[in-house]
Amino acid sequence: MRIVLALDGSAGAETALRFVAAVPWPSATTLRALRVIEPLYDVFGLPTVDLGPADAIVPAFGAVQAELADDVAGLIRAGLAVEPHTVVGRPATVIVETARAEAADVIVMGSRGRGPMASMVLGSVSAEVVGHAPCPVVVARRPTVDRVMIAIDGSDASDRIIDAVIRLGCFAGRRLEVVAVAPSPVPGPAVMLAGADGMPVAWFEEAVEAAREAMATAASAAAARLTDAGYEATWSVPLGDPASTIVDHAATSHADAVVVGTHGRTGLDRLLLGSVARNVLLHAHTTVVVIPRG
Repeated sequence: MRIVLALDGSAGAETALRFVAAVPWPSATTLRALRVIEPLYDVFGLPTVDLGPADAIVPAFGAVQAELADDVAGLIRAGLAVEPHTVVGRPATVIVETARAEAADVIVMGSRGRGPMASMVLGSVSAEVVGHAPCPVVVARRPTVDRVMIAIDGSDASDRIIDAVIRLGCFAGRRLEVVAVAPSPVPGPAVMLAGADGMPVAWFEEAVEAAREAMATAASAAAARLTDAGYEATWSVPLGDPASTIVDHAATSHADAVVVGTHGRTGLDRLLLGSVARNVLLHAHTTVVVIPRG
């Protein structure tokens, strides 16, 4: 297992650090702890110029290296090899390129960076990394995990999400709940207006029941796969709009992490189009694990 842990000295990065320390990664896991220093010409959108060695561009480069080494010292334990690495560059780009070069199995990062501008935009770096990452991304909002909610939709992506959870192995010993959201049984205004003779409303009710049964089949099968793999897994089929229902169910079930998948040709396409993954990433108060389309 290879992990890229992105740190920037912020409170969000501290949460990501504590998350990595708290979960049971598989044995022989290697962790690349990455600290990216963004030069001023990147921050202000100026043309990139070659200013020489990193320590010449950033006078405090050595101090940042030392700070990173101190941050990850507690992660050095049996079965977890830690490789601190400090780089000057554009954070999102460096994180994604490092994950590709390392053939990383997962990226772990905080939800926000430093400063008031970062707090205005869902951690723009986090959102961009999720959109371009070649592997699952953990956006850590809680330092520990006991309950994990896995959101599926009954499509081919559902198998990919379950495969990724099993492969990552970091939720061993945790309580898992597979959730497949079915449509609300309450017909909308368009159905009601069209249903003067009762036919469309009856058709809607039949379609909703069929969808609920299909989701129940998918959720129970996914939970059975997890149980066979050694996890404690249950399943449920709440009703409603997928994104808001996932967020609400995570809150009422006291989940510490939510696992979701992306669809479309790239994760970014769906993130920009207001997908379920994007809305969960924006609104959930839990750690969010995003599984990209393979």
